[in-house]
Amino acid sequence: MTEGLPPALRRALPLLGPGARRWLPRLLEPVMATPGDDRWRCSLLTPVRFPVELSVSTASPHTDRYATEFVSPARPPGTRLAAGLERLERIGLPPPDTRLLALLLDAHRRHPTVWGTWLAGRHDTHGDRFKLYAEVPKTAAAPIEREVARLVGARPFPLPEARLRLVGIDLTTGTVERYHRVGHLMVPDLRLLTPRDLDPGQECLADAVRDLLGRPAVDELPGFNVNVSLAPRALSVSAPARSWLGTDPETRTRLLEHAAQHGFDLRRYAALTAAPLLTHRNRHGMLTVTVQSGPAVHLTIGFSP
Repeated sequence: MTEGLPPALRRALPLLGPGARRWLPRLLEPVMATPGDDRWRCSLLTPVRFPVELSVSTASPHTDRYATEFVSPARPPGTRLAAGLERLERIGLPPPDTRLLALLLDAHRRHPTVWGTWLAGRHDTHGDRFKLYAEVPKTAAAPIEREVARLVGARPFPLPEARLRLVGIDLTTGTVERYHRVGHLMVPDLRLLTPRDLDPGQECLADAVRDLLGRPAVDELPGFNVNVSLAPRALSVSAPARSWLGTDPETRTRLLEHAAQHGFDLRRYAALTAAPLLTHRNRHGMLTVTVQSGPAVHLTIGFSP
């Protein structure tokens, strides 16, 4: 099944576990079947337009993680969510909640979309788990935000200038995560975002971001593309690695130094981002800092293989 994959992905797969090696080529079958070499360079998932983003999280360093295209890149964006749901059924993965699903499908039919849907995989000794990402059309973001909050029993997002960009739906548990583009984010804003059962999580999160950036006194998180995601008992802040830490070599060096200082296990990240990464620009995607129940703050790194 790996014969049709590009060399970069074939090099990465042996460094992953059996679950990822089994599922990722299967999920990419519609991409492999699309004519033309540009099928590997037409995704909006990664800065280099590659259709797979690998990631490593210090919360679970031995879990294989990725997000991927799983429908044909030739499909119009507005049809990709419906096609993705049909494909989930064909490969035996459970569908999302029907009410949320109906809301998103209707939005994709009625409003312009850019990328439609992606699928994330998580594989480790606990099994194979998947999360469906669905785009929230820009022109319908406000009403969809209100309805999603109502459906999941969550409070509306407290920063009025933010926009709901996408939702992530865990296909096993049904848990819904909301991803908002905030733009510029001030550290005091975290007080408004932190769930009550995470207090004083905002202080931990702010300190962790400042420490990662090497800017202990910063009050505004740098970058014009800061994002916030909300899940039950978790709060994450993310931004493109380039806006926070610089070029690929600078980002990799800083992340490995940060891991050594704090005892984070980033050995898999180091292996997956060895020398070939350093010859290309902007292979890193989003850096995410997450606070959950408990004292630990976790770091997640996304990158193109």
